Amino acid sequence: MADGSMKEWTVERFLDAVASDAPVPGGGAVAAFAGAAGSALVHMVIALAARRAKDGADQPALASLSDRARALRERFANLADEDVAAYGQVAEVLSLPRSTDVERAARRAKLQEALTRAAAVPLETAQAAVEALRLAAEAAPLTPRAAQSDLLTAVQLAYTACCSALANVDANALALEDTPFRRELARAHGETLAAARELHRALLDPLLASLGKWRPPSTPLVPA
Repeated sequence: MADGSMKEWTVERFLDAVASDAPVPGGGAVAAFAGAAGSALVHMVIALAARRAKDGADQPALASLSDRARALRERFANLADEDVAAYGQVAEVLSLPRSTDVERAARRAKLQEALTRAAAVPLETAQAAVEALRLAAEAAPLTPRAAQSDLLTAVQLAYTACCSALANVDANALALEDTPFRRELARAHGETLAAARELHRALLDPLLASLGKWRPPSTPLVPA
């Protein structure tokens, strides 16, 4: 992978890098960019709401939401870079020699350290995705009808980012030894997923119902 932040890449370069046979950027970075895209959409929805707001009293609240959406987008982009760096460290440790007992012991210790970071970063991504869902929930009552599909897309992207990031937590935690960190990781994983599911469902149902009013009542809200 080339030096420099992926924030500076074109979309085509990022997709080409993901599609290559290199291990990074992989699922963790893609999850982070899904969260960044979702946050950007929430930011757009808030901007539209601010432009249409007739009551000046709403402006401070909208400005606060806008700042939070911008900060989340930046956080996700940074987490994508951190994910690549963390897994790059795992790959580097895996290439260490293991011909002797001393080499194997040293490699094992370094691998546990690298895997710890490789599991912690996607957990941060998943937790940021929950924050994005909470932000979407606050923006929902202020969302113009014309932007409901954009908010729905943001919600789906944030939820996908959370679930995908947690899958990367799992992938790295599988090789971790049973330590207090791994047990804390499991607790945080469960809490994060539960929060994401609750927020996703609470946001999804009313948005789907509103957007699906044009279809016959028997039509499923979500395509099978």
